[in-house]
Amino acid sequence: MRITMICNELPFPPGHGGLVDVWRRLCAMKSAGVRVQLVCWGGGAAGALRPEHLDKVREVVEDLYVFPFERTWRSRIKRTVHLWRLPWRVASRSLRPAEFRSLLEAQRAFDSQAIWLDAVYGGEVARGLAHELKLPLFYRSHNIEHRYTLHQARIARTARERFQWTLSLINLRRYEHGILRESSAFFDISVDDLRYWEKLGFTSGHWLPPLVDESFAGRLSAPREGPPRFDVGYLGNLFMPNNVQGLVWFLEKVAPRLLDARPGLRLFIAGSQPSDQIRAALAARPEVTLIENPPDAVSILRDAQILINPVFAGSGVNIKSVEMLFSPAELISTPQGLAGLPDEVKNCFRVSKDESGFASAILDGLSSAAAGRIADSESRAAARSYFRAKRIDDILPVLFR
Repeated sequence: MRITMICNELPFPPGHGGLVDVWRRLCAMKSAGVRVQLVCWGGGAAGALRPEHLDKVREVVEDLYVFPFERTWRSRIKRTVHLWRLPWRVASRSLRPAEFRSLLEAQRAFDSQAIWLDAVYGGEVARGLAHELKLPLFYRSHNIEHRYTLHQARIARTARERFQWTLSLINLRRYEHGILRESSAFFDISVDDLRYWEKLGFTSGHWLPPLVDESFAGRLSAPREGPPRFDVGYLGNLFMPNNVQGLVWFLEKVAPRLLDARPGLRLFIAGSQPSDQIRAALAARPEVTLIENPPDAVSILRDAQILINPVFAGSGVNIKSVEMLFSPAELISTPQGLAGLPDEVKNCFRVSKDESGFASAILDGLSSAAAGRIADSESRAAARSYFRAKRIDDILPVLFR
């Protein structure tokens, strides 16, 4: 079984939810006996590629082709000229004719049986390879991209961010629909998004949730040997507008209620690349510890009695909510933080969307933990089963008929 996969960027190290999703799927495919030729983007103005990261990816895939991001004025002008046809982030991943011809020859030598497009932005390369090689195209949808991008543009905190997200919207809806029409089948991260596409007439979809590998799951869900250092914690990237919006809300509206009710409460916010807005909100709330760019997600997720996901915008599935599910902590989320997940998963969380209810849910969770009342282990086990790596076996008959 051989496929060529095209994804937005080099998936290792998996520093945010989208890359975590891709990396775990690659590992699951390898375990299932699928040989993958990976095409992605990295380096360039984004920073030098590290040889140890490339070596790690090569341990999982058969062949690796990494094309540099171009962020010169010349490349920007070229993308602007093509905006009538290609969305900005799709155009940023188009290849020069010589690069595409070289890649095409490599694909012929590899003898792929299918082209797998993982998120929409590598679409031109995936379309071109599928057409030239006369192979089926399969699409993995991470979000309803045009709605997700619109949400991010609306809640962006700076003029520059708003401009960048708004620019990315141009022609995105049309392009996304085109990819779905051309795909032999598509695999959606979200049960809600899958229903959205079905209502629009895209009926070749399958639900493919984010996966959690067995080693990670085992480490995360193991019984604690001692009490955690913190009462309440959050782990996720600290720069995307939807995460920033939710965390600023938590720090400004919810944390004061918690600290009034329980002085001395120990809270942390952990994640990568804290934005200026996050730093400013934390400076005004010195009781909350910032854990910047933690090297190990498991140790962080196991270090709180309560884990929270206070997001209000987005689409697809929050990977952080899936990972929280495997921890021994009490779980609190807004409804949006659980969007796209089955009811059996949502039932494992306390849910609220206003500051009073969110604070009360946290305090109730702390009381339950203090009293030794733990979450229903059978319900958690059933919910976790959706995300086991072996679920990749469910899609192989679709790919290799």
